[in-house]
Amino acid sequence: MIIPFLLITVAFFATAEIDIFPTEAHWLKKPLDVDPNGSPGMMCYADSYNVLGNNWNRTYTTSEPQQIHISLTDDAKYARVQFATLGSVRYSVLQYWPKRNNDHHHLYRDKIIVKGEDWVFTDGGLAQRKLYLHKFKTDALDQATVYAYRVGSATGRNGRPVKWSKIYEFHTAPTTNHFSFLATGDVGTCNAVAVSHLIDLGKSHKYDFVTLAGDQAYNMEDFNGTKGDEYLNFMQDLYAQVPYLGAVGNHEGAYNFTHYKNRFNIVPFAESNFDNSMFYSIKYKSLHLVSFSTEVYFSDNKDEIETAINWLEKDLVEANRNRLERPWIILLTHHPIYCSIISSDCTTKASMIRDGITDSNNRTWGGLEKILLKHRVDIYMSGHVHNYERTYPVANNKRVSTSYHNAPSFFQIVIGNAGQPEGPTAFSKGPFFDWSATRYGSYGFSTFKVSPSALLITHYQALEDGTVGNIVDQFSVTKDLHHYKRDRRNCLV
Repeated sequence: MIIPFLLITVAFFATAEIDIFPTEAHWLKKPLDVDPNGSPGMMCYADSYNVLGNNWNRTYTTSEPQQIHISLTDDAKYARVQFATLGSVRYSVLQYWPKRNNDHHHLYRDKIIVKGEDWVFTDGGLAQRKLYLHKFKTDALDQATVYAYRVGSATGRNGRPVKWSKIYEFHTAPTTNHFSFLATGDVGTCNAVAVSHLIDLGKSHKYDFVTLAGDQAYNMEDFNGTKGDEYLNFMQDLYAQVPYLGAVGNHEGAYNFTHYKNRFNIVPFAESNFDNSMFYSIKYKSLHLVSFSTEVYFSDNKDEIETAINWLEKDLVEANRNRLERPWIILLTHHPIYCSIISSDCTTKASMIRDGITDSNNRTWGGLEKILLKHRVDIYMSGHVHNYERTYPVANNKRVSTSYHNAPSFFQIVIGNAGQPEGPTAFSKGPFFDWSATRYGSYGFSTFKVSPSALLITHYQALEDGTVGNIVDQFSVTKDLHHYKRDRRNCLV
């Protein structure tokens, strides 16, 4: 379906230099004819992709729930829900119930009410704007069940009235070892070409969660954090019904990533023995999914790299102890370590993350590739580069196989093409490295179907007219379950 375009008159701003929120020096005098709509430091106006009927840029009352999103713990045994308000509330509340056929929401009998954990997040800009955040953890959930829920905020002395959100739904893990999830990366509120399709797929209850390979909003901290508010309200129809399991990117880096750490405080980092949402893992049926921050390589802090690498090693050691139960390991992050565009992102930066940094004794340490090979990670999934690319199984900058059956090394997927202000990144005519299997230089999104012995991965076109186009790439990754009973010394370290 083509989404109707909302005409907004901006002729004056197209030719003039504007001062918006002059308390922030880096927002001064940005000409609208230089940077695309919604770019970092620029306001995001309505376009043909964000007019979705969810009123992402409307005015909210101080106690009204907004920015609702949900995440999971291992195998969806529990869910966490988070929302924001613009002012303080006496308490926050989550109400949820298993959805029954033909039930009306006012007739359900299995209501469960949970009070929230509330805190204040202060943006690091000059205005020191406050946002009031609220999160909840459900009780143990039934498998293969659709739950309906709503969140509310109470401001009165007696806890009434409660200002309720609309009702959303999510579903829990199936009883079998077969499931599907959505995968995307690099999403803004403006030019978000693929988002309407992800929302529609999310409503089907066929996808258990959505991964996002970093970079959201462009940028959350802009305009004292109000741009982050608008983005999460824009994404609410997806994130409130399909649990979020994403990674952090460079565009979340302001004020030591505090917007990401606070706004996505519900991913299972505590269960993963980390102290914030930049690193975590989750066990889900036959999959072990790791969310890792490659931003540590650009922090000029060697201690951060060492902490990250040590955490990853411990996590993957534990994952391999349970490899027969969960044969698949996917590492989700932002920066690629293999990619084919003409950019430092695919040369010096990729090699630094892949091979490590050089210390004062000219020794290289901290690279990811040796760890991926040592622990037999199956897929390295990233964004940052705004296109789609799949590699063959690769190691040490060389293709090691063209087969995805019992592959001798990991392969990589770059999936940074959901749609953001700058648009997609085209590929040159080549030549390309032998490890590059498939390249697509426009908008799209992926789906994964997972079973203990196979992954079916599909990448779809998201066309600029608002429709879903052709399948760009579809392939299967398979393995024999006895594969991990073999001698591990054959790994390509």
